[in-house]
Amino acid sequence: MFNRLKEIFEKVRFLSKSIDKYQKDTVIQSLPSLAYVNRAKKLIEQNNYAAAEAVLTEALSLPQEDSLVFKYLGMVYERTGRPFEAVQSYQKSADLNPHDKNIWQRLGFMLISVEKYEKAEKSFDNANKIQAGNSDTFTGWGMALMKLKEYAKAREKFMQASKLNKYNFSAVFLCAVMEIKLKMYDKAETKLAFLANVSPNESNTFEYARLKALKDDIDNAIHYAQKSLEYNPKMLPAYILLGQLYAQKLDEEKSLNYFETASQQNLKNPNLYLEWGKVLVKFEKFEQAKEKLLQAKELAPENTEITANLGLCLVELKEYSQAEPLLQYVTEKEPENKTVKQALGIIAYINNNIDKAISILKYDDEDAVNCFYIAKCYEKKENDTKVKEYYESALRINNRYITAYINYINYLINRNEFAEAQRKLRKAIKFDENNINLLNLMFYVSYILVKDNVSDYNLKEALSYAQKIENMGEELLKYPGQKQELVNLLHEREQN
Repeated sequence: MFNRLKEIFEKVRFLSKSIDKYQKDTVIQSLPSLAYVNRAKKLIEQNNYAAAEAVLTEALSLPQEDSLVFKYLGMVYERTGRPFEAVQSYQKSADLNPHDKNIWQRLGFMLISVEKYEKAEKSFDNANKIQAGNSDTFTGWGMALMKLKEYAKAREKFMQASKLNKYNFSAVFLCAVMEIKLKMYDKAETKLAFLANVSPNESNTFEYARLKALKDDIDNAIHYAQKSLEYNPKMLPAYILLGQLYAQKLDEEKSLNYFETASQQNLKNPNLYLEWGKVLVKFEKFEQAKEKLLQAKELAPENTEITANLGLCLVELKEYSQAEPLLQYVTEKEPENKTVKQALGIIAYINNNIDKAISILKYDDEDAVNCFYIAKCYEKKENDTKVKEYYESALRINNRYITAYINYINYLINRNEFAEAQRKLRKAIKFDENNINLLNLMFYVSYILVKDNVSDYNLKEALSYAQKIENMGEELLKYPGQKQELVNLLHEREQN
């Protein structure tokens, strides 16, 4: 999962531009520390955080501890990117003055930033007890619950935050994110469509794109993902999503271009290389996929999804000894990992454990690769009906699965089903018109069929495939004798 909510968190952290006005500071005005605090506040307003920190640190030497000193010192730490120090200061301030709503609120946001989510939830609860009905408090409270994966409860808090302040678009956005998690897609779409119109930015449009993708509205998903990049050309999740969407449309060139562009933008992270590798596997570019997946594993060596996909890729490359320890590692951590199951099913097929392979691979018979190997298994069991059923399923799920086409066509040829083989070849060549294996098969099938139905048109069409192959290299034509036979036949017909 991408860390795309980080930016939203940063925005919400600074929803309150100032912690309090001077006159609202509930302290005894005669305290000697107040002079230090007032000086520090002016320096903070001028963004002179180093000087403000020096003044507040000096105030710590006074004999009486003042919650305001720790409160503003926490603000300095927060704004200078020192969340752990900010947590300590805000907590000390809250201990000294537990009736200040703002301290609990800021403490809650800082606790989220240091991944202390349960404590953050309690901090926002305290803020709400002191002053109920604050939109920012409910937003932070929802964020803490979201991080705790309490999605339904988080949604309720975000709903309350947006009701209290209809302009709290961060709360509206995060509520939509929770609704996506809860598969409440229609409710999420209403909110994201609203945000796309009134408060468009890279996060809103990207999440809208992701929702459209989940609803299989691929063209609109592409539109909003591209719009997200218009707002922020460094939006890595949008590049990855576009790569995945174009892969789903089986547009290899555009899919891989988006991954390449992300890499050129120096947006390199494990998830980029993982998804890039998975798409390359889909397009049967296993050597390139291996390279990307190894890059992903180098960046995240313990990530099980990366490890599983690398193991599967190595199995496809027949590098079984390298794949085995990777698959074993994932199996120990995730016994039901689907990617590992697929790899183990393929290995069982390779080892001629046909029944075992079928049993493993049938766990997901809506996966094109699984269907392909199940078809291969049934070839060995000589079950013609099942062979065709699963080849057809593989090509229905991925109609550009060239390896499946080639294997299916060879199966049909071996059964003398040349007309059906030719129909499959015509479809396959539309997707990969310069594939030498497909062109050779098409010439051979056409050669067989033309002898049953001789015509000048059929002869010339068959010979056109031979000519196309020879234009790429004369040695690439596997059937020179059959070609010459057709040339002679055509010549005889033209003389008569």
